[in-house]
Amino acid sequence: MCLRIAKIPKAERITQQALKKALKNASSKRGIERERTILLTFYKEIHSKLDRAIKSVPRIEALNTFRKELIDVLVGVRELKRILAHFNRSLRIISKLKKEYVHKLACAKDEREARKLTNEFLGRACSVIKRLEKSIELFNGYAVKLKEMPDIKPLPTLLIAGCPNVGKTTLLNRITGSKAKIASYAFTTTRLNLGYATSDAKEVQVIDTPGLLDRKIEEMNKVERKAIIALKHLANAMAFVFDPTESSYSVDSQKGLLTHIKKAFDIPIIMVISKVDIASDKQIALAKEIAEGLGLEWVLNNDSKLKARLVEFCFR
Repeated sequence: MCLRIAKIPKAERITQQALKKALKNASSKRGIERERTILLTFYKEIHSKLDRAIKSVPRIEALNTFRKELIDVLVGVRELKRILAHFNRSLRIISKLKKEYVHKLACAKDEREARKLTNEFLGRACSVIKRLEKSIELFNGYAVKLKEMPDIKPLPTLLIAGCPNVGKTTLLNRITGSKAKIASYAFTTTRLNLGYATSDAKEVQVIDTPGLLDRKIEEMNKVERKAIIALKHLANAMAFVFDPTESSYSVDSQKGLLTHIKKAFDIPIIMVISKVDIASDKQIALAKEIAEGLGLEWVLNNDSKLKARLVEFCFR
């Protein structure tokens, strides 16, 4: 499920819109009743916009571990909570002001005094909203990031890893049966490749993370390391794509990355040997030997039962 966070107009825009609506609603009123209508309508409009935004954010504690980690990577859970607390605190202040000035209006002697009280309320309420300016700007930026968060389903998940240009996307497209969906995954400058594979009534989610699971963790920045933590909560199994032809990376480099990932991820890993149509028998044999030496299963990327093997592998 993607997060649809309600954006908030800029602080000045909120107060302008609220005042315009208040004056329109009060246009047919006279005297103290007119001032009361302005006050209540203004409050209602401000409360509605902020409350809608606050309620559009899911309760972080109710989310699964992966989604919590993902939100923390994208925007920072602590910072998001701080901004929501600022909104809630401001709403409480404006609500308190509303009650105070409604009571004062009820005691007003004439229209002139009522207008003065209404202007006081509007001035104080606008000051509260103005102080939200930075928080609103940050919140709207977070809303954009969270809206683009990938639609991860609660399915068994197979991660695809391997060095760049070894055939990861080709594998993804082959076992999902169509061109993979490209979704935002703001851990890196790249994007997440996402697809689904079904075999014998079993469905799995298949994810390729270009620019992430293609190098050692110590070579990643802080954000990317957090991303790895999030993926650990999501993955059930991993397919490591190995290119025995060494067209992009040497066998030793690929073996080193596979060994590193095997230590980092406590999940079943299967080696998918790619480019077997151009690889020699000796190269393929070496890839098999490396897999078996690490205690891993292997499968050729031209195996007719490749998809079934990988789907079943996720359910072990």
